[in-house]
Amino acid sequence: MKTQQFLTLLLLSVAMTPMASCLKDEDVDYNAWEQENTRFVAEKAALTENGLPVYTRLAPTWAPEAFTLVKWENDRTLTANNLQPMDNSLVRVQYALDDIYGNRLSDSYSATASYGDSIYQCRPNDNIVGFWHTLTEMRVGDEVTCIIPAVAGYGNVQNGSIPPYSTLVYKIKLVSIPRYEVPSN
Repeated sequence: MKTQQFLTLLLLSVAMTPMASCLKDEDVDYNAWEQENTRFVAEKAALTENGLPVYTRLAPTWAPEAFTLVKWENDRTLTANNLQPMDNSLVRVQYALDDIYGNRLSDSYSATASYGDSIYQCRPNDNIVGFWHTLTEMRVGDEVTCIIPAVAGYGNVQNGSIPPYSTLVYKIKLVSIPRYEVPSN
């Protein structure tokens, strides 16, 4: 099933490539932007502290090239017995999204919904691959800094104010899982 979902995402990405070129502004050097984002990911992947990698590389088995770099901000032994979401669980998270320079692109903190202030509610598989897979590796109470390269994000397509080839830097906290399994539509 996951292989089929990945192939669908891949085909959509290929199909959208001509559209992405229409979005490019001739004054913007997307090659340089892509290289800068790639360099940022490589630097973070190589970062060590006390001889150990700071970030863990996570990749779904069904899309190994769509990896993320994750830094666990909490003591995982304290959340080891907590619930871990499935692809189609209903989850509530708090997040902040920045670009590689620390510029805020989006966050849940400005949202006020009936299920709580600062909460983004979703199913993991309704999000970009990097966010989706990271959520399914977390347990309730976990907090991470997650670096999502373009291949696991929006790829070569502009999404709102996010340019093509952008690396996304998320701070994510998995707050709760109100429904462990949500039927497919």
